[in-house]
Parts: sequence; C-alpha cells; structure tokens
Amino acid sequence: VASGDRSAQLRTIGKPTLVIHGDADPLVRVKHGIDCARKIPRARLKIIPGMGHDLAPGLLPILLAALIDHLRASTAAISA
Repeated sequence: VASGDRSAQLRTIGKPTLVIHGDADPLVRVKHGIDCARKIPRARLKIIPGMGHDLAPGLLPILLAALIDHLRASTAAISA
C-alpha cells in the first residue's frame, strides 16, 4: 500500500514467474495474487488451499514441489 501501484512494472517482467498465494491469507486476499499473476506476462499461479500469510508447518514440501515444477518447466522452455 505504501509503495503504490506497481502494475506497470509487473507487466515488464520477462522471466518465467511463479506466483504462489494462499487462499486463506488474511492480510493479502487471494484475489490480489490472482491479479498479480494476470499482470505478469505468462506467469503461472499456484493457489495453495489453507495457506495463510505465514509458512506454517507442513507447507515446505508443497512449496518445494511447486518450485521444482516451475524450475523444470522454465528450464525446458529455455532449452527448447
């Protein structure tokens, strides 16, 4: 909020991007994660059910799986 609207900057991101957001985040609603992903060209969005605004126990394997999938897809796209 203090930094203002960054929509224009998001649209300039040209690297493979994964937006991860929890659907139970009480501080930043999931609609904002969806909006962020829509503004970044070709971004992928991973919404994690039950995740809030913290790194609760049990989330690490879920986050690692999402990151590994994203990195593999990004590497494959670059190699092609």
